[in-house]
Amino acid sequence: MKIRCLIIAILITALNFVLSLCIETLWLKLLLNFCVIAIGMSLLYYWLVSPIREMKKQLKAVEEENRQLEAMRKEFVANVTHELKTPLTSITGFIETLQNGAAEDPEIRTKFIDIIAIEAARLKRLIEDTLVLSEIERKVEILSEQIQVKAAIDSIITVINPIAKENQVSLINEVPEDIYVRGNEDRFRQMMVNLIENAIKYSNPKGRVWIKAKLDQEGKLRICVQDEGIGISEDNLERLFERFYRVDKSRSRKVGGTGLGLSIVKHIAALFDAEVHVESKLGEGSTFYVKFK
Repeated sequence: MKIRCLIIAILITALNFVLSLCIETLWLKLLLNFCVIAIGMSLLYYWLVSPIREMKKQLKAVEEENRQLEAMRKEFVANVTHELKTPLTSITGFIETLQNGAAEDPEIRTKFIDIIAIEAARLKRLIEDTLVLSEIERKVEILSEQIQVKAAIDSIITVINPIAKENQVSLINEVPEDIYVRGNEDRFRQMMVNLIENAIKYSNPKGRVWIKAKLDQEGKLRICVQDEGIGISEDNLERLFERFYRVDKSRSRKVGGTGLGLSIVKHIAALFDAEVHVESKLGEGSTFYVKFK
């Protein structure tokens, strides 16, 4: 800023000096001097005001971003409150019913206790997913490891195969041996578990889920989880990775979903500098892709 002002002052002085030497008529000298000074002052004003305008624009952008973040925070808190309230209300209601005498009937008592256990487990999953999402958003990552994708997927399948068998779904690992990614292995497993469990939950009985990986023409790794399930309508695809967004709320609650799984996937993918997207058709299944940059 100081350099610009100095340049303008030097130019005005030099120009006035040259005009004084070239023009003899006094009134013409004064007129030209006035014009030169006016132009110089205009440039000076522009150079002084321009950064202030730019700062105002940046300030407005920051304020707008803060407003959006605050709106997102309020929406998140409202959603969490609603999601927590539902199982808590159910648990409280069944406990009160048992306290009012229903506990005397062994059949009713057993039924209500089973429902309370299911709701408590759902509440636990919701709290855990909320904490995981909060931790991921803070991007606190320490470990960076070389991860063999096939071995990691094999390990995941071993853990969640009982869920697949219960749903009569076959898990097929088609990842080549020589595929690796670098990053936090726990986060990678968390991302893949969510995708595979999601595919299992929305598959039809005797369906199959494939986990594949390959390098594209640009040499970028792409991992996909493909199922033969119920599929997703095109209207729902854009909002699929939003927090607490459910395509089928009744089915999601039935299979134990918290509505945060795919949001967690999206945030973990970002930690790996990767992008996640989905292709799906109703009745034909879905394919979730994680493309590493």
